[in-house]
Amino acid sequence: MCSACVKEGAFMKALVVEKPGTLSVRDVAEPPMGEYEARCEMLYGATCTATDLAVIDGRVGWEKLEYPLILGHESVGRVVEVGSKVRNYRVGDLVARVYTRETDGLKLAWGGMAEFGLALDWKAMWADGVPREKWDYFRVNQVIPEGIISPMDATMIITWRENLSWVNRMGVKPGERVIVVGSGGNGMSIAACAAVKGASVTVVGNASRREATLSTGIGEFLDYKDKEALTSFIEKNRRGIDCIIDATGKKETLTPYMPTLREGGTASLYGMSDFTSYTIGPTGGPKYFRFFNSYAGIYDEAETHDEVIDLIRAGKLNASAWIDHEHIFTWDNAAEAYEHVRNKKAVKAVIKLSR
Repeated sequence: MCSACVKEGAFMKALVVEKPGTLSVRDVAEPPMGEYEARCEMLYGATCTATDLAVIDGRVGWEKLEYPLILGHESVGRVVEVGSKVRNYRVGDLVARVYTRETDGLKLAWGGMAEFGLALDWKAMWADGVPREKWDYFRVNQVIPEGIISPMDATMIITWRENLSWVNRMGVKPGERVIVVGSGGNGMSIAACAAVKGASVTVVGNASRREATLSTGIGEFLDYKDKEALTSFIEKNRRGIDCIIDATGKKETLTPYMPTLREGGTASLYGMSDFTSYTIGPTGGPKYFRFFNSYAGIYDEAETHDEVIDLIRAGKLNASAWIDHEHIFTWDNAAEAYEHVRNKKAVKAVIKLSR
């Protein structure tokens, strides 16, 4: 650490999950800034509905978490100070996915919901020969060009980068037909990313999300409760679909749609609600198909940063379908943001983190 960069006695607010089911806003010590780090004033943080609610509720299955912890990972910050070895950030830069560090005995569920965070200059560390394991995780810290998107809407860049990497690695091609089951934040984003790659996309989801989903450029939306329409769709598209994506993570979700999948097509699971097992029924599907599992680490969010920036510039990705601009939360009611999305009043809620 850079001792000259430690701000003695500096405190900041952070959103803390004290224990499963209990959220609070605490004043915590601001962590010191290292020589390869840029200190950022956090501007906005968005709720990641599935992941954040799993952390809040104590339903995390991908790793063992220690409480209390600082929540959040869809946050953006603006650089206000840089360490002595930083060469790729300048004061004033807007940076994606900035986190704080462990402080005051608090662990992290990434730690993006805080007043200040630290962006790592991983490019400088790479150039200086620092071992990759010291910086690889922080490749998600990347500069967002000024003027192409508001800081509030820039919180969506984290989701888009991750989902676009997933779509790219599955090999979705122009003209292919894709079904996305699920109309939450990730489901809508995966569908939008497949559409910008030139695929013809059908989303099966909650009727309340129809308008928002279609506004992202999706060609067709089916209400998951409309059994007659779903049965008709499946019958008309037997062996005609190239890729089916389950964005709900619920057992057996893919099974009813397997008759539509072509031989050698792709079935994929993005996220899980039950981490003990996942089942695809054995009858009705193709003789052989590929299976992609997001928990096998198949995507790399950092690799698609430039592509997402280009899509934003081209007007092909717009945050308005996801972000609730009418209800902006603050430190005074930060916990309510999660109840807002839990009750499906918005796809994503945003908390203003700056002072």
